[in-house]
Amino acid sequence: MSRHGVRTPLIAPDVLAAWAEQPWPVWAEPSGNLTRRGRELAVLLGRYHRVSLAAQGILSPSGCPDPASVFFYADVDERTEETARGLLDGLAPGCGIPVHSKSPAKLDPLFHPVTGGACGVDPLEAQTRILERVGGNLSGMATQRRDALLVVQSALKCCKPDFCAAFNLPRTCTLPDLPTTLSGPSGGGAVGLLGGLAVASNTAELFTLEYTNGMSPAEVGWGRLGLAEIQRALEVHDAAFDLLYRTPYLARRQASALLARVAAALTGQTFGNLAPPPPAVRNARLVAYVGHDTNVASLGGLLDADWAIPGSPSNPTLPAGALMFERRRSPEGRERVYLSYIVQSLEQMRSASTLTLEAPPIRSPIRIPGCSSNEPGYPCPIEDFSRLAQDLIEPACVAGP
Repeated sequence: MSRHGVRTPLIAPDVLAAWAEQPWPVWAEPSGNLTRRGRELAVLLGRYHRVSLAAQGILSPSGCPDPASVFFYADVDERTEETARGLLDGLAPGCGIPVHSKSPAKLDPLFHPVTGGACGVDPLEAQTRILERVGGNLSGMATQRRDALLVVQSALKCCKPDFCAAFNLPRTCTLPDLPTTLSGPSGGGAVGLLGGLAVASNTAELFTLEYTNGMSPAEVGWGRLGLAEIQRALEVHDAAFDLLYRTPYLARRQASALLARVAAALTGQTFGNLAPPPPAVRNARLVAYVGHDTNVASLGGLLDADWAIPGSPSNPTLPAGALMFERRRSPEGRERVYLSYIVQSLEQMRSASTLTLEAPPIRSPIRIPGCSSNEPGYPCPIEDFSRLAQDLIEPACVAGP
């Protein structure tokens, strides 16, 4: 389950302009699209997957794999479909393996079950569960991450007078001065954030995209941020995602459909309201779903699974990062599921580094609570994984094909 690669900003230019002292960098591609660098990085990651899978005997080392051995499904956005094509261009160049999606539909409820109407959410219940996790005080959460907020402020130089006035603050207000509140549906979820944490979270993401897109040092945070500062700024972004997508009530509604498909692909069984997986999924040796950071976060939250990579906050959802589920047979014949998070490091993305078995992307093994053993890689017996998935999935949130 992969996020799309490096994209251009989604937020309207006039909104961004109200946050920053200086004009933002200009991007070559349309808003929300995969960048040229993003596609290049997806190809590099796809090449690595081919080498890695070949070394394990899962795919042949060269030539076109059996078309039935690979299945890719992407959300309908340009950035998700193009990321999937980039991965395939690296994995199986010139082989014509298709990317499946619901295009030309405007929305796929698999990736957006709440906004797509496939799964109802009680906004009051959602807000209550979020506030329970922060002791009823979002401002306290902001205070705990004041250092990260100050890193963002040091580059952003927030805020414009009119933006300050919208919060009834003095014309010279700064990012840490802004209050944070919960809002209605936003970004595919049941609730969103408004105010200081929202601005800081979105801005930290934009700085990360500037850095990984290979922009000049003068364009990354207006020349005021290096790698260490970007990693620190991401603390507030990942904390916001933890609230909006990993809160259990929300994660169950936002990720049940995805977990049902992941579990069906791994086991061949039926989950939620789904029919058994079609042959294209059941017979494939590699199944990939390409969506968004929200999908990766909510799926991890539903499984109560945590991961970490060097230099980043907990549970990052970086460009083209993926939760990788592997079904393996032990020498004793036991079928087990292994889960890990795999992603190019920020440095590998910035330099577009070639990935090899000797210089791989980062990989973080993940323990699945209630399922994994303490053996290396935290294997989970396939029967236990199936039972856990059945218990976690909300059937009403699993739409049919």
